[in-house]
Amino acid sequence: MSAPAIRQFSASSFRYLAFIALWVLVWWTATLMEYQPFISLWFPPAGLSLAAFILIGTRAFLPILMAALIVGMWMYLQLGSALPYMEQAYNSLMLALAHTFAYGIGGLYFRQTVGKWDIQQLPQRILYFLVVTMLTTLLAAWFGIGAFLFIDGMDWVQASDSWINWWVGDLAGAIVLTPFFILVLSRLWDHDISWLRPTNQRRASDQRKRPMWSHKITLMLILVGLVIVADHYYEHPAIAYFILFISIPQMWIVFTERMEQTVFSLALVSVVIALWFGFYGINEHALTYQFAMCVVAANAYFGLAVPTLLNHNRRLHHQTQIDALTHVATRAHFIEIAETKLQGQRSNDFPLALIVFDLDQFKNINDTHGHLIGDQALIMAAQSVRTHIRNCDLIARFGGDEFLILLPEQNLTQATTTAERLRHSLPAIPTPKGLVQIKASFGIVEIQAHESINEALQRADQALLEAKRKGRDQVVSS
Repeated sequence: MSAPAIRQFSASSFRYLAFIALWVLVWWTATLMEYQPFISLWFPPAGLSLAAFILIGTRAFLPILMAALIVGMWMYLQLGSALPYMEQAYNSLMLALAHTFAYGIGGLYFRQTVGKWDIQQLPQRILYFLVVTMLTTLLAAWFGIGAFLFIDGMDWVQASDSWINWWVGDLAGAIVLTPFFILVLSRLWDHDISWLRPTNQRRASDQRKRPMWSHKITLMLILVGLVIVADHYYEHPAIAYFILFISIPQMWIVFTERMEQTVFSLALVSVVIALWFGFYGINEHALTYQFAMCVVAANAYFGLAVPTLLNHNRRLHHQTQIDALTHVATRAHFIEIAETKLQGQRSNDFPLALIVFDLDQFKNINDTHGHLIGDQALIMAAQSVRTHIRNCDLIARFGGDEFLILLPEQNLTQATTTAERLRHSLPAIPTPKGLVQIKASFGIVEIQAHESINEALQRADQALLEAKRKGRDQVVSS
């Protein structure tokens, strides 16, 4: 075997051994928070297994199976079981297979489908992740209970009493920790996780908010401590629900920190909840804390998607207002603004003028020089007009080579003077055959108090047609 191949094999072996060790470690942390036999407040291996299948696919099957087999044998050792070693190994294998197949089904399904989605669909990805995780953990609970029944590890009464708590414990571990373990495993396997990140990811160079990071985490931990201590001492069932208030500092983190900090804070706070819960032994409120962790995590994930949605909506809004080619207003945006200005005219009795113009011989420019030159003519004409009108005026592309200009506080005479100035300022466009002067015809009206924008547009359009009939490259008012 060549040296590069040996190095590659060694690196791969190290990754899998490190993964198995990590899986055993997080399983051990779950055993510290058990409040029923084999059932803990949360089950971190659920998040690690799901993350592994999502990130590295079928290659996760064997290391997860081996890790689960190891902890199965470990459990028998802790219990001091008198069963023969072969039976212990067989039973451990059944439990390991139940866990591995359940999370393999969910993780591989998510892996195969999530890559087909555009990153702009982050909210759908989050919802999809939550649904897949819920169904996967439910399947894992059923498979696990079924494996225990198969090996006579519990009876039907115990199974019916345990499966919901099993499911919710796995659900809490998977929802809260899967993104965190994806980040961890992406470092171990050097995988691209850009699909996980919001498109508005904050810059690492923004150091001004970094000192606040510790304050936010401290606030969350103080809230968790206060709730659990109060729950322990006052023993009132309503107190446990106050744990949901950690959503407030958590959302503060979501909207001010990077995605990695959000995921890490969820993992850290869930660990602290589980540790304090295990220390005080508030077993009767286990489901409350489990569902609270799930709800807080789900809110945080959707919070990550909010800036992406806002950016997407801004782009859509911009597209409805700005013409993509000429970068002047769209027809719809022009009508909206014109309606508002018209209402102001009726209230304050100031003049309001409207200009309609289009480029002369524009079809000839396209046919002679090509559509790229035609597009350039539209762009140059629009930008020239925008440069030579006031800030309060509005130019829009009506369609094709036709444009609209709204002139607040200008009467017909003033608007005619403006149109003449715009006509003379139109530039020449360079072409392979030399410069071609852009020319245009203008129709002008002063909008009357009793007429609508559409009626004024019809009058201005008639004036434009009159300018065309008179030989083009001129201004006609109506």
